[in-house]
Amino acid sequence: MSFLITEARIFDGENVSLPKGHVLVEGGLIKAVFESMPSSLPEGCITVSGVGCTLVPGLIDAHVHTFDEVQTLSQALHFGVTTVLDMFSEPNHVAKMLQVAAQRNDVADHKSCCHGATIKGGWPAAIETLFDKSAEKADKISKWPDLNGSTSPAQYVATQKAHGASYIKLFQESGKLVNLSFDRPLPTPSPSTQRAIVDAAHEEGMLAVAHAFSFEDTLAVLNSGVDGLMHGCPDLAPNNDLVDAFQKHNAFVVPTLVILATLSGEEQASREQFGQRLEPTKKENMCACLSILTSSTSIENTYQQIRHLRAAGVDIVAGTDSASVLKGVEFGISLHHEMWLYVKRCGLSAVEALRSATSVTAKRFRLFDRGRIEPGLKADLLLVRGDPTTNIESTLDIVDVWRNGTRLDREH
Repeated sequence: MSFLITEARIFDGENVSLPKGHVLVEGGLIKAVFESMPSSLPEGCITVSGVGCTLVPGLIDAHVHTFDEVQTLSQALHFGVTTVLDMFSEPNHVAKMLQVAAQRNDVADHKSCCHGATIKGGWPAAIETLFDKSAEKADKISKWPDLNGSTSPAQYVATQKAHGASYIKLFQESGKLVNLSFDRPLPTPSPSTQRAIVDAAHEEGMLAVAHAFSFEDTLAVLNSGVDGLMHGCPDLAPNNDLVDAFQKHNAFVVPTLVILATLSGEEQASREQFGQRLEPTKKENMCACLSILTSSTSIENTYQQIRHLRAAGVDIVAGTDSASVLKGVEFGISLHHEMWLYVKRCGLSAVEALRSATSVTAKRFRLFDRGRIEPGLKADLLLVRGDPTTNIESTLDIVDVWRNGTRLDREH
């Protein structure tokens, strides 16, 4: 099947390449991009009017937790998020989600790290067992890797890769910023272990990204050589040490402002603004918040960090930490909220925010077949009314979504 999107403003993932262009899709791929209407089209090709609209690459959420919930992929795609990057799941869940994403175009594509590089008694086991003390949960956690015990870094990385992991995730979490009833500081891997995990990932040709909340933990894990950080820091305003560490290792940051805001109990008004787009149950969850960070934290600290990191040339990659069990975030819609926060709170332009959810993510996570509107790439596309390159709120005025060139029926 082929179709031609006509007379649309083309944001190609980097810039507006054409103010009124035409994009031909054939066989699930972008076949050609035209400045003027082509004189001939493939037999049976249909046309889709893009008048008054902007065509954007399908959005990528670089931090989610899908578990084995296929509905999360459906909801993501409904809001134009054509790819999600899962940041910790059981191997059997990953196998299921990879299979579903490969077989269906009415759900977002799915990538994962499978198990993170955990240690006994560390994060996220400490928080999971706090809320679920069942024997089933304890048994599941007992099967997680123990990088301070019997699991070597090389074994850990090879096992995750065999399970279908696309990248590796480390944890450097002392728990000092979380106001919950577990002993602090939580145990963390030694610096030499973290460096060995990063080295093992790189030897396998895989990225290594890391979870950390506090400035201290972030600086420690950056110095292990990770490729990216999966959260901003809400405890301290930015300083040169942080910027230098990101620059030294050419690391990117996934700020996850939306999850940090619900963790700190801030940004209630904007959560409610975006929650209006959801059905009642989802809206209620989106408009709730977790409020579990200590009083020493503030989302404003993270906003300032993103401003400084952006000014220093550090890549900003959009991600939300969406999970069905977390209040204050919802799949798909929260990525639009995240981009809005980049523009309204952190000083990014609308174009920079769009890049953070398309071409920059694709580049940094080595997803070379998507994230841009170019011939030969996947036809993962989002058509919206208006001009999101000047008004970021236009990303939610969705006309059509395509994954692998298949149009999503958003009415059902």
